[in-house]
Amino acid sequence: MPDAPDGTLMVEIAITVGGSTVPPSAASELAIVALDRLTTSSASYQTVVSYTVPASKTFLLAALEIACSDYTLGQFRVTIAGVVQFADEYLQTTFNPQFGTAHLAAGDVVLIEAKSDGATSIDVDGAIEGKVVG
Repeated sequence: MPDAPDGTLMVEIAITVGGSTVPPSAASELAIVALDRLTTSSASYQTVVSYTVPASKTFLLAALEIACSDYTLGQFRVTIAGVVQFADEYLQTTFNPQFGTAHLAAGDVVLIEAKSDGATSIDVDGAIEGKVVG
């Protein structure tokens, strides 16, 4: 760090208003859990749950979760920010990928979709977890 005293590892800058220190704003971060259930017998993909990052915000995607009433019938597709992560996949059990904090821009969409065999009804639960910053 230029111009920092020897041994300095970090410098913290505090903002004061009227003589009082203003802490970092927790209001600038908002936890998000988008949760929904789909019941379908359709052989075409249907939306289980989706989340669109609000204008002028950043979304830190932490995790997804997919659970199904009959894993032998359900097929799944996950799309993050326009990129299909996987499609036409059968899962063996609840699927819960962790992303740490993948940064998504305003307008990006996280989408979990499912379909059945066209004759048998399945229940699919989906969750999108993270936090909005900004």
